[in-house]
Amino acid sequence: MHQDHSHTCSGGCGSCATPCEHTPMEELTALMKYMANHNAAHTRELAKLADQFQKAGNPVAYQQVMAAVSDYEKANMRLSMVLASLDIH
Repeated sequence: MHQDHSHTCSGGCGSCATPCEHTPMEELTALMKYMANHNAAHTRELAKLADQFQKAGNPVAYQQVMAAVSDYEKANMRLSMVLASLDIH
């Protein structure tokens, strides 16, 4: 079961009516925010998939996917910490 989703970043420079000028750090911060939100969306999708495995009677698949969810959550926490440090500077 694969759900298609967009990998475009709404509100990015491509959508500006006039040319944008951003510092490299602003661009990196915007990309990090996008990636953190994108990963959070995948984490939710994986958790739903795990629930489906559990309902289908496959506890091994459920446990493995939930382990992946835990890994995503750890990575998302690290990305959030980076974003918090960028907002400070």
